[in-house]
Order: sequence, then structure tokens, then C-alpha cells
Amino acid sequence: MRTQSRVSRLLRGQAGFSMVEMLMTAFIMAVGILGLSLLQVMSLKASRGSRSMTTAVLVGEHVMDRAELEGRLSWLNVTDTTLTAPSLADLPTLKYITIAAGVPLVEYLNIKGGAVNAASADPLEQTAFFTVTTSRVPFNKAATGALSDVSVQIQFSDQVDQSSVKIPRTITLTRRIAHG
Repeated sequence: MRTQSRVSRLLRGQAGFSMVEMLMTAFIMAVGILGLSLLQVMSLKASRGSRSMTTAVLVGEHVMDRAELEGRLSWLNVTDTTLTAPSLADLPTLKYITIAAGVPLVEYLNIKGGAVNAASADPLEQTAFFTVTTSRVPFNKAATGALSDVSVQIQFSDQVDQSSVKIPRTITLTRRIAHG
């Protein structure tokens, strides 16, 4: 009987958590939750920058695809035997492959990747966000056409947070294009 009363007294003293243990647990959980919230803020900032970077790459790929299309059209114009005097003047809308070597073509695009439209009601379409510089370097002159290295450089600035600190970013794409 004495042993039972001793055991029951010992068990009664260990029946729950003390206030100090609860405070320590709450402190450890608070530090963990604070770390997770900072991680969330950092991931939101990174996703904002990656969205701008993705749009910039898409803009650069669009310009490169347009330059390659112009190259193919001018190549067909040169190699078409039905034309008596083929020249690039026969394709008046060419923009990228007719750039003189060493003279870059600079365009300003809005955050959506389109041309800046000051008359638009959307403020995202009114201001320039991307500066697109396209240049052409002749690579090789063949008998019926030419090869050129076309480079597209996209420059923009990412705003990291509510402060006025902006991070300048540059993306450069280069392709070798056959043209007439």
C-alpha cells in the first residue's frame, strides 16, 4: 500500500507541462514561423524579377524570329529565278537584316512586350520598360546570299521592393542568319 501511495504522489507531480516549457515551445515556434515568413517575402521578390526576365527573353526571341523570317524572305527573293534583278529593295518592310553593320537599331517596348502606345488608357502600355538594341555583323558573303550574326540586347530595370532601388538587367541573344 505504501508503494502505491508513493507512486501515485510521484505521478501527480509529473502530470503536465510547466509554464517555462510552454514559453520555450512558443518561442521556438515563433522563430520558425518568422523564418518561413521571410522566406515567403524573398520568393515573392524573386518571382517578380523572373516574370520580367521571362518577358525580356520572349521579346528577344520574337525579334530573333522576325529577323530570321526576314532572312528567309530575302534569301528566297535572291534565289528566285523568276525575278530579273533581285534586291532587298523588293522587300520594303525588312527591318532587322537591313541594319547596316555597326549601326544598331534601338526600340523601346512596354512591360507587355509591345510598342509604347502613349494614347492607350493602360499605363503599362504608355511607358517604356525594355530597351531592345538589335545589331547585325556580316559573317560571310556567299555567291548567292550572305550570313550575318544578329544580336539582340534587351535592357530593363527590376524594382526589388517598395524602395527606389532598381537593379539593371541585360539579356543578349545571338543567331547566325542566312539572308539575301
